[in-house]
Amino acid sequence: MVPDPVQVPLWLDLPAVVVSALGGALVGARRHFDLFGIIGLGLVTGLSGGLIRDILLNQLPVALKSPWYIVAALTASLVIVLSARLVDRALVLLVVLDAAALGLYGVTGINKTLALGLGMWPAVLVGLIAALGGGALRDISTANPPEIFRKGGQLYATAVFAGLIAYLIAWNLGASEIETAVIGTAVTFIVRILAWRFNWVLPGPLQVPGGSTPRAGGE
Repeated sequence: MVPDPVQVPLWLDLPAVVVSALGGALVGARRHFDLFGIIGLGLVTGLSGGLIRDILLNQLPVALKSPWYIVAALTASLVIVLSARLVDRALVLLVVLDAAALGLYGVTGINKTLALGLGMWPAVLVGLIAALGGGALRDISTANPPEIFRKGGQLYATAVFAGLIAYLIAWNLGASEIETAVIGTAVTFIVRILAWRFNWVLPGPLQVPGGSTPRAGGE
């Protein structure tokens, strides 16, 4: 790997880690994991978005260069451990944390990709993967299908995509780094929360009238 010439600002990167770790640890608490299970799930969820982002961009992951990332994820997980009895049934809190994590990690992904001089659509792709990767690993670790693959699930990847497009529009209009980050995160958060609140879902596959179900083996 080549040295990392671009560092996502800590004011943007660390909140993504903290919020994601809180959400992951909360899932562990709701499933009544033990101490190390909750902390482990918090660390995996909190750090994996940034790890995936940096590996895709052929960079040394920042979590391996700065101790603040692990400290932030560990502290957030311990907060959930200490308050597990109060939050283990807090579904609304989990949805809010997840929505915030989607927005923050999506923005860090697109921000770093653009800063490295890559195009807009590669930046959107990295933003999507960075935003969705932590939650996918969290769900797989708890024997659940990732949220983006759940039948009938409310807008999830779509919310991230909307936030990234909003980020690009603001960026092309000359908004500052802080303004683009706030806009991208806010759009993702709002779309995700509204989708959960009002059960917005995408349509399923088109059904061909009179079509037959294909048999196994390609017949």
